[in-house]
Amino acid sequence: MRARRTLALLVTSATVLTLVGCSVSSSDYRRESETYLESDALADEAGYVFSDAVCEDPSSTTTGTQFTCTATDNDGDDWLFVVEITGNREITVVSGDVVG
Repeated sequence: MRARRTLALLVTSATVLTLVGCSVSSSDYRRESETYLESDALADEAGYVFSDAVCEDPSSTTTGTQFTCTATDNDGDDWLFVVEITGNREITVVSGDVVG
């Protein structure tokens, strides 16, 4: 039986989008979130290496907008993440839970 795993420490994880240009699109936030979920920085903090990250496009680029992502950890478990746009060109992973 698998124990339910949650990454509460992700509440403080934030990344600034490294995008060039004047405006940021929903697709930019999606792509940056996917990259961040698969990053060494998150792996170091979470204790898991994530791959195959897939995020939905946020419905808006407004601060406070949340959207979901999925990824698979190095144990083969699937995770559901909630990511929030927390500023201009900034995202924060606010939760992560094993879903399968």
